[in-house]
Amino acid sequence: MNSTDSQAGSKTATRAGQRVFRTVAVLIALYTVTLAGFYIAMCQPPEKFSRVMMHTGPAPFLLFPFESMWKSARAGHLHLGDQAPDFTLPVLDHSASVTLSSMRGLRPVVLIFGSYT
Repeated sequence: MNSTDSQAGSKTATRAGQRVFRTVAVLIALYTVTLAGFYIAMCQPPEKFSRVMMHTGPAPFLLFPFESMWKSARAGHLHLGDQAPDFTLPVLDHSASVTLSSMRGLRPVVLIFGSYT
């Protein structure tokens, strides 16, 4: 074996290493961009997010930390002790509406939200 053969083998190994490095770098960049895209979609209103998710299969739930991303995106900005944001809702028979701010300071208000789906 002469020095030319060892240099050729070394160059081939170097090229293969560079190819592997480039492939891994592209995959990491693609993963990061996709992760950021899903996070941005999660920060949108539920209707927009569901439009994005209806085009994906179950794979993103396995490939990305969906639960922690969802909790971060939907955390909100209220803290314990902050006043609830004002809103207006219709009463049960839809004959009138009630605004939360109209009850402030009168008596305690308990809000119960649920989903029956």
